[in-house]
Amino acid sequence: MAYPEKGERAERAERVDRVERGERADAVGGPVAAALHSGPFDLALRTAIAARGLTLERLRTRLIDSGLHVGVTTLSYWQRGIRRPERPESLRAVTALEGILGLPQHSLTVLLGPPKPRGFAIRNGQWPNPFADIVRVPGDLGRQLAEMDSPAAGKLDIVSEHNVVTIGARRELVAVDVIWVLRAHYDGVDRALMVYNGDPGTDADAIEVVVQDGCRVGRVRRDSETRSIVSELLFDRSLRAGDTQVLTYRIHPNSGIECREHFNGYRFSGGLFVLYVRFHPDTLPVRCQSFAARHTEGPTEESAELTVDSHRSIHLVVPDIRPGVVGVRWEWE
Repeated sequence: MAYPEKGERAERAERVDRVERGERADAVGGPVAAALHSGPFDLALRTAIAARGLTLERLRTRLIDSGLHVGVTTLSYWQRGIRRPERPESLRAVTALEGILGLPQHSLTVLLGPPKPRGFAIRNGQWPNPFADIVRVPGDLGRQLAEMDSPAAGKLDIVSEHNVVTIGARRELVAVDVIWVLRAHYDGVDRALMVYNGDPGTDADAIEVVVQDGCRVGRVRRDSETRSIVSELLFDRSLRAGDTQVLTYRIHPNSGIECREHFNGYRFSGGLFVLYVRFHPDTLPVRCQSFAARHTEGPTEESAELTVDSHRSIHLVVPDIRPGVVGVRWEWE
C-alpha cells in the first residue's frame, strides 16, 4: 500500500538535508562568492548562513553532531564581528562550518588571518603594557604573574569594580572589600586573577584574601620582595562568551602600617570603577586628592581635590576605566 503523505515528508526532509550539506548548485555563487573573495570573516560567515537559510540553533546542532560544542551566542558574535574564533577548538568549528555551509575548504579560515589584539589594543592599534609595567614595585612582579600562567588572562572584561577601603584608628589599612562584575568574551572562562600589592613594609605572607560570593580561592603565589599576593578566584561554572559573573571578596593586609593611598592598576579600557574610602572617626586626613597616571612611577595626569564628608569618607567614580593607575591619596598632617 502506498503512503503519498509519508513520501512527501521524506522528499522535503531530503531537500533540507541536501541544502544543509551544501549540495545546492549555487553554493558559492553571487553574494557568497563575493563575500568569500573580499571578506571580512564576519561578513562572509553571515552571508553564507543567510544563503543557506539556517538558524544559529541548527548550526549549533550540526556542530555538536561533529563533536564540536559552540554556543549560539558565540556563533552570533562571530557573524556580527564582535568576537573572532582563535582557539584551536574554535578554528576546528570554522572548518566544520565550511562543510556544513557548502563552502570551499579553507575559504573561511583564510579570512581570519593572524589573531587580533583585544580591548585597549583594538581601540588604539597597539598591545597593552604588561601589568608589571603599570604597577611598578621592587622585585619581579612580572615573574610572579608568569608563574601563575593564568588561563583567564585577557579573557574577561570589567563591567564594574567597587572598592570599599576601611582605614583604622592607627591610620592603617584594615580591609579592602571588592565587588567585581566581570563579562567573559570567550567560551570556557572559569576563573579570574586577583593581584594585591601591599604598602611598603607589608609582609606578603600575612596578606589574607577572604572570598564571600561568586568564587573560591584557587592557586596562590606570594612574594616578599614585591609585597604582593596573586590569587586565582575560581567560579562555580564555566562562562560562555557574553556571560557575566559577580565576585565579592575582602583583602586583609594585616600590616598595621600607616596607609596614605589606595589605587588600582588596569591594562585594558573597561567599565565603571567606584572607590569609597572610610576613615576612623578619631583619625581624619587633612587633605585628599584623586589621581590618575600611566603607571605608578609616572607623573600625575589627572587630579582633583576631595572633601571628607559627614560620614568620614571620600569617594571617586570613574565611569570609563583607562589603562594605567587610578586612585586616591591623602595627607595625615
